[in-house]
Amino acid sequence: MTEPLDLLAIGAHPDDAEMTSGGWLCLAAKQGYRTGLLLLTRGEMGTHGTPEQREQEAREAAKIMGCAAIEFAGMRDGFLDDDADSVRTVVGIIRRLQPKVVIAPHVVCHHPDHEAAARMARKAVHFASLKGYEAGLPAHRIQRLVTARYSQHFEPSFYIDISGVIEQKKQAILAYKSQFQTVMVEDGKPLTRMSKDGFIDQFMSITAMFGLKCGCLHAEAYRVEVAPLVNDPIKLFDEGPAQHLIR
Repeated sequence: MTEPLDLLAIGAHPDDAEMTSGGWLCLAAKQGYRTGLLLLTRGEMGTHGTPEQREQEAREAAKIMGCAAIEFAGMRDGFLDDDADSVRTVVGIIRRLQPKVVIAPHVVCHHPDHEAAARMARKAVHFASLKGYEAGLPAHRIQRLVTARYSQHFEPSFYIDISGVIEQKKQAILAYKSQFQTVMVEDGKPLTRMSKDGFIDQFMSITAMFGLKCGCLHAEAYRVEVAPLVNDPIKLFDEGPAQHLIR
């Protein structure tokens, strides 16, 4: 059994977790926590890059972010579903890695694989905690399932200040050269929205927008279904007044 993780981010494809939660992963690693990635597919349906390229890029991105583990579930890109076999696979990985906190995609997204990954993660963290669910390893109950924002807005439960690791997050995304540094190739494959000049800066402006909302330079937004229990609210808010309330 490997040393348990503190934070595990689940992505449908290589680069999903970096784009939604790369800042938290970088920050948590710097704070001394053990972090990891679980990628359900190798992105083989993508316009650019081979599965082998994308796996290698994912490993490089994980290294940049300081992740202690990276796992590939071997599922089919474009065909993700929260069926019993897929959920059992994720349950087994969760029980083996024993994360305290799991980050999953938002259940409403532009990509059906992202939505399927969200449903799969929710089922898997539930069944991973049940002793009666057979998956070859002892049951493991996580502390919290957290939803990360991609393309669809939700009202965040909390923001994380990633100002100090914003360049590290950007470099982790740029590790996917096949996706974000591609020009028109000889075989006629088109430029995608992500591979066009200026996309990365445009995308990173989202973290600046969140930062503007919560009073820092760059932030990521997250949601939890059940609000956490707080025993000392004054200590929780003792980092200073909310900057967005100051005029």
